[in-house]
Amino acid sequence: MTEPRFVVVGHVNRGKSSVVSTLAADASIDIDAMPGTTQRCHRYRMSVGEQVLLEFVDTPGFERPRQMLAWMRDHETHTAERAQVVWAFVDLHRAGDAFPQECELIPSILEGGTILYVVDVSRPPSIKEEAEMEILRWTGRPRMAILNRIGTRDHSGAWRVVLDQYFNLVRTFDAQRADFDERIKLLRALGEVNESARGPLDRAIGVLKTDRRDNLSESFTVIAHLVVEVLSLTKQKRLPVEAEPRPYREPLATKYFDRIRALESQAQDRLKELFGHGRLQIEQDQLAQVDDDLFNLSLWNHLGLTSTQLIATGTATGAAAGGVLDLAVGGTALGAAALVGAAVGGGASWYASRSLPKVKIRGIPLGGQLLQIGPMSNREFPWVLLDRCLLLLDFVSRQPHALRGHVQLGGSEARRLVSGFAPSLRNRFERVFRCLRKGASIEEVEWAKIELVELLQAWWEDREIDSA
Repeated sequence: MTEPRFVVVGHVNRGKSSVVSTLAADASIDIDAMPGTTQRCHRYRMSVGEQVLLEFVDTPGFERPRQMLAWMRDHETHTAERAQVVWAFVDLHRAGDAFPQECELIPSILEGGTILYVVDVSRPPSIKEEAEMEILRWTGRPRMAILNRIGTRDHSGAWRVVLDQYFNLVRTFDAQRADFDERIKLLRALGEVNESARGPLDRAIGVLKTDRRDNLSESFTVIAHLVVEVLSLTKQKRLPVEAEPRPYREPLATKYFDRIRALESQAQDRLKELFGHGRLQIEQDQLAQVDDDLFNLSLWNHLGLTSTQLIATGTATGAAAGGVLDLAVGGTALGAAALVGAAVGGGASWYASRSLPKVKIRGIPLGGQLLQIGPMSNREFPWVLLDRCLLLLDFVSRQPHALRGHVQLGGSEARRLVSGFAPSLRNRFERVFRCLRKGASIEEVEWAKIELVELLQAWWEDREIDSA
């Protein structure tokens, strides 16, 4: 074995699989509230790329620990030989039906595993669990106890009195809520339990931190490229010189907004994939401000900058507070409110208070007309788009992999990340947005990508320092 092995054991339905899922950052591990979901030992390697760092073993729960312990005591010859007695029990009963769970989980420990014993502190200790702890002590392997709470009650005090008699170390760890830093703390603690594993654990922690920094850096690039591509996007339709543009408006607008939705969806998938949540499905009632449609305007009241911030930022950068709608069809209005109303839904009321993407009709050299939608001139839009990206990044970069089911972002303060930007930072972002709104050159587009990555990196680092 080239990497340390950690065997997660305990009574049935105490959260063992959740602990493995969070520590190994593996969302594929089955987690079920039904007792006995894990029937066999499953080994999960915590890897970064091709580099295997640690191995975690998810085990079935003990079924008959008191009977097993009684047999062991009847066959004990000397305290120093207790591990051999445990092996003898497994060898004798492995082929039988009396102790299938015990014979499944014990070998992974005796073959060199460090024990992580998971208990549910919402229930008081039982005689059955004390028998489990005594069996684990007989193995002679390094062992840590993890206090997990599944229910509402808290019997931590009673548990600590018992656990301190059997384990080298006792730690509290909520696999359903533990973020990256808490995961790292528990890995460090495992080095205190098993000194021989300390070096590999330190190396693993270093690799995990580097990998996280790399994933965040790539995330900033993904977001920057999305924002630049969306704000630079245009859709065009060539028309005969005598054609009436009106019938072509709605199909072109539909293509424009569908392309933006597709770009955002691709970026969201990449952000989830970077942090091991590629299969995560965020439903509308779980995280509406990220998963709900980008053009659901009711969400705009909870995202982006506040009206005051938007006006102040526009003034500081020399932009008009309301944005600009550029319409020209030989002096004839295109009816842009109806156009976007058809493409987005509810467009007329939005148009009354917010500007739309630029819509142009112009002649072309070889004859005919060119109908163009974009680039996006609405000043509020890039802030909403950026907020949605950062909310998702913040979510997937911190969420433990054991967390399943309904997921909610907590509190209204989490719904506007960009509104927390310092005024100077907002102004720098707005300069980039303004450059893209006016129709950026190739050189300006590349500058915008680099600038946005640097701004996002600086914001995230300052935020991490403030929260430390």
